[in-house]
Amino acid sequence: MNIESFYFFILVFFLLPLNWGIELLKWQRILKVNKIYIVSNTLIQSLFSGVTTGIITPNRIGNFIGRMLFFKGKIRGQLILGTLYSNFAQFLSTITFGAISIIWFHEVLFSTYGELATYISCIILLIGLTFYFVIPYVSLPSLKFLNKKENLLKHFQVNARQLVFPLFYLSSLRYLIFSFQFLLMLMAFGEPFSLLLLAGVFFTYLVSTLIPSFVFGKLLIRETSGLVILSFVVENEMVIIVSSLLLWLINLGIPSLIGMFFIFRKKFLLNA
Repeated sequence: MNIESFYFFILVFFLLPLNWGIELLKWQRILKVNKIYIVSNTLIQSLFSGVTTGIITPNRIGNFIGRMLFFKGKIRGQLILGTLYSNFAQFLSTITFGAISIIWFHEVLFSTYGELATYISCIILLIGLTFYFVIPYVSLPSLKFLNKKENLLKHFQVNARQLVFPLFYLSSLRYLIFSFQFLLMLMAFGEPFSLLLLAGVFFTYLVSTLIPSFVFGKLLIRETSGLVILSFVVENEMVIIVSSLLLWLINLGIPSLIGMFFIFRKKFLLNA
């Protein structure tokens, strides 16, 4: 198995700054609504530190941990909620395009249960979208056990009204970027472009997102999902495995190492 198109392979690398650049815009937006303005270096360092802590937590939900190393005080609560809300927007974009992919892909993968799978995915998507768009506007009941947390949540809801649409469309754009990277990687190894191949990529991300992971950002889960799904389109299974592993290394492995450097340097400066 050889790389047949270095043009597509190199293009995957060129899309890496765009991929994380969009995530940086999402993070910057969260800071802006909280009236936090920091220098670009700190912004970038906090983002990549979050990649590092996210990769070692289930479903990468712990990306807020690395980000919070660069902030102090009560504002941390708002930034944590904002980051989780951003993660939810990214999750919903995956479900959205995954549901669309089933319409194309169900005849190949779901010869009997295609329509049922489509309906279930659409129901999950509808519930998720409703929850996402309702969060900033629903009135929280006054409960004793909330205490001070109630004010924290209400403050977040006010900020979230400015984040609803920006986070969702930026998450959707970022989803298309890293899906296109996966498609390009497969094409670099000689797979011809087709809408069915693109739908297979979308559906692979849907399945791997819905399967819980513990560490290393869906490593092996996406490879397994890809083998099950993309093997209906791609004849050489090694192409699927190698493409997915290389993409993980480019999009998550390298950024997490960069973030690890920033975390160690931050800890060193704090302890100096």
